[in-house]
Amino acid sequence: MTKPVSVTALFAAMLMASASSGLRAQSLLDDLKAEHDPARRSEKALSFAESNFDTARDFYDKGEVHKGDAQLEDMTHALNECVQSLQEAHKARFYKKAELRVAYLQRRMAGLVDDIQLQQRGWAEYTQRKLDEIHDKLLDGVMRK
Repeated sequence: MTKPVSVTALFAAMLMASASSGLRAQSLLDDLKAEHDPARRSEKALSFAESNFDTARDFYDKGEVHKGDAQLEDMTHALNECVQSLQEAHKARFYKKAELRVAYLQRRMAGLVDDIQLQQRGWAEYTQRKLDEIHDKLLDGVMRK
Protein backbone atom coordinates (compact mmCIF):
# COMPACT_ATOMS: atom_id res chain seq x y z
CA MET A 1 0.00 0.00 0.00
CA THR A 2 1.41 3.37 -0.96
CA LYS A 3 1.35 6.17 1.52
CA PRO A 4 -0.39 9.40 0.49
CA VAL A 5 1.79 12.22 -0.74
CA SER A 6 0.99 15.75 0.32
CA VAL A 7 0.36 18.34 -2.36
CA THR A 8 3.22 20.49 -1.03
CA ALA A 9 5.69 17.62 -1.24
CA LEU A 10 4.54 16.82 -4.76
CA PHE A 11 4.87 20.45 -5.85
CA ALA A 12 8.35 20.74 -4.28
CA ALA A 13 9.49 17.59 -6.06
CA MET A 14 8.18 18.91 -9.38
CA LEU A 15 10.03 22.19 -8.89
CA MET A 16 13.27 20.37 -8.18
CA ALA A 17 12.87 18.18 -11.25
CA SER A 18 12.08 21.10 -13.49
CA ALA A 19 15.01 23.11 -12.10
CA SER A 20 17.48 20.36 -12.99
CA SER A 21 16.32 20.15 -16.59
CA GLY A 22 15.44 23.82 -16.72
CA LEU A 23 18.89 24.95 -17.81
CA ARG A 24 18.96 22.55 -20.75
CA ALA A 25 15.41 23.37 -21.74
CA GLN A 26 16.04 27.09 -21.39
CA SER A 27 18.94 26.91 -23.84
CA LEU A 28 16.78 25.01 -26.35
CA LEU A 29 13.99 27.57 -25.96
CA ASP A 30 16.57 30.33 -26.46
CA ASP A 31 17.64 28.58 -29.67
CA LEU A 32 14.00 28.58 -30.77
CA LYS A 33 13.64 32.28 -30.07
CA ALA A 34 16.82 32.99 -32.02
CA GLU A 35 15.14 31.72 -35.19
CA HIS A 36 13.93 34.78 -37.08
CA ASP A 37 11.45 33.08 -39.40
CA PRO A 38 8.25 32.50 -37.40
CA ALA A 39 7.19 29.56 -39.59
CA ARG A 40 10.48 27.75 -39.03
CA ARG A 41 10.38 28.64 -35.34
CA SER A 42 6.94 27.06 -35.00
CA GLU A 43 8.15 23.90 -36.79
CA LYS A 44 11.17 23.66 -34.50
CA ALA A 45 8.98 24.22 -31.45
CA LEU A 46 6.64 21.41 -32.54
CA SER A 47 9.57 19.05 -33.09
CA PHE A 48 11.00 20.00 -29.71
CA ALA A 49 7.61 19.39 -28.05
CA GLU A 50 7.23 15.97 -29.69
CA SER A 51 10.74 15.03 -28.61
CA ASN A 52 9.97 16.13 -25.06
CA PHE A 53 6.83 14.01 -25.04
CA ASP A 54 8.77 10.94 -26.17
CA THR A 55 11.37 11.53 -23.46
CA ALA A 56 8.64 12.05 -20.84
CA ARG A 57 7.01 8.77 -21.83
CA ASP A 58 10.35 6.99 -21.43
CA PHE A 59 10.81 8.50 -17.96
CA TYR A 60 7.30 7.51 -16.90
CA ASP A 61 7.88 3.97 -18.17
CA LYS A 62 11.03 3.79 -16.02
CA GLY A 63 9.14 5.07 -12.98
CA GLU A 64 10.96 8.42 -12.93
CA VAL A 65 7.82 10.51 -12.59
CA HIS A 66 9.45 13.82 -11.67
CA LYS A 67 11.75 13.75 -14.70
CA GLY A 68 8.75 12.93 -16.88
CA ASP A 69 6.85 15.85 -15.36
CA ALA A 70 9.75 18.18 -16.19
CA GLN A 71 9.74 16.99 -19.80
CA LEU A 72 6.00 17.62 -20.08
CA GLU A 73 6.54 21.14 -18.75
CA ASP A 74 9.21 21.73 -21.39
CA MET A 75 6.79 20.42 -24.01
CA THR A 76 4.18 22.95 -22.88
CA HIS A 77 6.69 25.81 -23.07
CA ALA A 78 7.68 24.79 -26.59
CA LEU A 79 4.05 24.61 -27.72
CA ASN A 80 3.36 28.07 -26.28
CA GLU A 81 6.35 29.34 -28.27
CA CYS A 82 4.84 27.68 -31.34
CA VAL A 83 1.55 29.52 -30.84
CA GLN A 84 3.35 32.86 -30.40
CA SER A 85 5.37 32.23 -33.56
CA LEU A 86 2.25 31.44 -35.54
CA GLN A 87 0.64 34.64 -34.34
CA GLU A 88 3.62 36.48 -35.82
CA ALA A 89 3.43 34.56 -39.11
CA HIS A 90 -0.27 35.32 -39.80
CA LYS A 91 -0.67 32.33 -42.15
CA ALA A 92 -3.57 29.88 -41.81
CA ARG A 93 -1.70 26.99 -43.41
CA PHE A 94 0.91 27.04 -40.62
CA TYR A 95 -1.85 26.99 -38.02
CA LYS A 96 -3.45 23.95 -39.65
CA LYS A 97 -0.22 21.94 -39.68
CA ALA A 98 0.43 22.79 -36.05
CA GLU A 99 -3.17 22.00 -35.08
CA LEU A 100 -2.91 18.52 -36.61
CA ARG A 101 0.36 17.77 -34.84
CA VAL A 102 -0.97 19.01 -31.50
CA ALA A 103 -4.15 16.94 -31.96
CA TYR A 104 -1.92 13.89 -32.37
CA LEU A 105 -0.04 14.88 -29.21
CA GLN A 106 -3.39 15.13 -27.41
CA ARG A 107 -4.24 11.55 -28.33
CA ARG A 108 -0.82 10.36 -27.21
CA MET A 109 -1.14 12.35 -23.99
CA ALA A 110 -4.48 10.69 -23.21
CA GLY A 111 -2.79 7.30 -23.56
CA LEU A 112 0.06 8.40 -21.31
CA VAL A 113 -2.31 9.61 -18.59
CA ASP A 114 -4.13 6.28 -18.72
CA ASP A 115 -0.83 4.43 -18.25
CA ILE A 116 0.32 6.46 -15.23
CA GLN A 117 -0.68 5.31 -11.75
CA LEU A 118 -3.54 7.33 -10.34
CA GLN A 119 -1.48 8.87 -7.52
CA GLN A 120 1.15 10.13 -9.95
CA ARG A 121 -1.10 11.66 -12.61
CA GLY A 122 -1.29 15.19 -11.20
CA TRP A 123 1.16 16.95 -13.48
CA ALA A 124 0.25 14.86 -16.52
CA GLU A 125 -3.43 15.72 -16.12
CA TYR A 126 -2.54 19.39 -15.72
CA THR A 127 -0.44 19.19 -18.88
CA GLN A 128 -3.31 17.49 -20.67
CA ARG A 129 -5.56 20.48 -19.85
CA LYS A 130 -2.85 22.90 -21.03
CA LEU A 131 -2.54 20.92 -24.25
CA ASP A 132 -6.30 21.30 -24.77
CA GLU A 133 -5.97 25.08 -24.32
CA ILE A 134 -3.11 25.26 -26.82
CA HIS A 135 -5.09 23.19 -29.31
CA ASP A 136 -8.05 25.56 -28.92
CA LYS A 137 -5.78 28.54 -29.67
CA LEU A 138 -4.55 26.80 -32.81
CA LEU A 139 -8.10 26.06 -33.91
CA ASP A 140 -8.98 29.72 -33.40
CA GLY A 141 -6.05 30.61 -35.63
CA VAL A 142 -7.21 28.21 -38.34
CA MET A 143 -10.74 29.63 -38.27
CA ARG A 144 -9.68 33.26 -38.01
CA LYS A 145 -7.40 33.31 -41.01
